[in-house]
Amino acid sequence: MAKVSPMLPAELPVLCVKAVVSTQSTGTMGVTNQTPEFAAKFPFKQVPAFESSAGNIGDTFSIASLVGGSALRGDDEVTRCQITQFMNQAETSLFPAACQILYPCWGLMPNNKNVISKAREQFDGYMSALEGYLADKTYLVGEAVTLADLTVAMYLRDMYNMILDEGARAKYTNVTRWFTTIINQDEVTRVIGTTALCTKPAQFDAKLFAANHPKPAKQEKPKQEQKPKETAKPKPAAAPAAEQPKKEEKKKKPFADLAQPKLDMDSF
Repeated sequence: MAKVSPMLPAELPVLCVKAVVSTQSTGTMGVTNQTPEFAAKFPFKQVPAFESSAGNIGDTFSIASLVGGSALRGDDEVTRCQITQFMNQAETSLFPAACQILYPCWGLMPNNKNVISKAREQFDGYMSALEGYLADKTYLVGEAVTLADLTVAMYLRDMYNMILDEGARAKYTNVTRWFTTIINQDEVTRVIGTTALCTKPAQFDAKLFAANHPKPAKQEKPKQEQKPKETAKPKPAAAPAAEQPKKEEKKKKPFADLAQPKLDMDSF
């Protein structure tokens, strides 16, 4: 599955090159790692993957520690812990912030100014801490290149190449000095080539984002067949009104038709 060589090939994505792992890795994420043969050896289907007679490893940092030897991973417990500390900090603090700044420039994320602003704050905080730490140091741990240097430098590479122009780099002179020292090592340039420093910061590309996120075509709804209009049914004839019972005529009194008498009973 893999064999030892000085560095990872440059064509592997940054996520896999983060430690510039000293291994020649094979396999393509989402393709070869989905085969039953791969899953039998590497249950979590991670790429890169390292296969050896002593055992199989499917994690970038673990592969780096194995094949890098004591010179890169540290030859004592404290040194190894310090190196691991920088690798973990880069993974959890630097990498997420850099992604949220870079992904809109690659058309992978929308141009959400609030998200980018918070990522900038997180990135600047990390860089400020690193700037102070490197004030009197050439390397992150000890007096030679270790996995700590390779990991952090790889995570910063695209930021220095696309975002941090001369004005931005002026705030981080110690980090820039350290970064150019690591990124221009012969063993590094042999793998990833030379890294040009940014002259003009990259911006959000709306066309690239639209190309990476095409809108699904609207599906036309099938036209419904019009039902023939139903002819109005004739209304049933109204039932004849029930005859009202005739009112009984009041019987006239026997003398009702006689003229009123003129006899004045008071003068009688």
